[in-house]
Amino acid sequence: MKPQFHLPLVTYPEASSFAVVQNAVDFARHQKADLTASVLQIRMPPVPQSFLPKADAKKMSSEAEHFSRDNGTALSETVHDYAQKAGIRALIQPFEEREPFVASTLAELSRAYDFSIMEASVVTRPIVESILFESGRPLVLFPSDNFCGRIDTIAIAWDGSANLSRALTGARLLLENTSRVVLISVTDDKPINEKARDRFATVLRNAGLNVETASVKAHKEQAADVIQSVAKENYSHLLVAGAFGHSRLREFILGGVTRSLLTRLEMPVLISH
Repeated sequence: MKPQFHLPLVTYPEASSFAVVQNAVDFARHQKADLTASVLQIRMPPVPQSFLPKADAKKMSSEAEHFSRDNGTALSETVHDYAQKAGIRALIQPFEEREPFVASTLAELSRAYDFSIMEASVVTRPIVESILFESGRPLVLFPSDNFCGRIDTIAIAWDGSANLSRALTGARLLLENTSRVVLISVTDDKPINEKARDRFATVLRNAGLNVETASVKAHKEQAADVIQSVAKENYSHLLVAGAFGHSRLREFILGGVTRSLLTRLEMPVLISH
């Protein structure tokens, strides 16, 4: 069964970067997966006449939709070109949505795929959070640059949580194609059951992986920064982490590590809730 990856592409108020397209194509190529790009065509909601004259509101809506359409065309052509050069199958899935509902629609679309792939940025943050907490599928996040290559070493932010277990289930496809795993625990951030971690390490070794463990202290640093630093010191190509948070009045209350990964991402991460 061939893996199916999903690339949500936004076109308004700013467009997704060509870097995330390149990362998604490279990621799909290394994992021998197909890639479906969901390309947004924004539809602007009516503007109350109490705010703007009807003619001005119509002009602004038309310009925004035209901007979205042009960005969508450029991104679709880029996906096609990059995929053709990489030798993978890429499908373009255009969709129309009104501006307030883009994030929830992309979360719904993401439920059909093994992974969704996005870049961590201020503009994409609401969509990233929606897909992370509402799709029920793992999300692979890239920094805003070209990072993706072959994934030989995977770091796991191990805290023994159920959220991490769900992330690891989603990461199984990637673990099957890697050779080395590093389990990283920050011991002064939350209680760590090292016996449970060592038991999990044994399970991975029995599955044929080379497994190392690392216990570190954050001291006054952010736990996510320490985890990423240790992961990079161990030449990891991807970090796997569970996500903590819930939705309340459309605002996400995030766990500390989750918040830091979404705002200060230094390496590719597979994250799941």
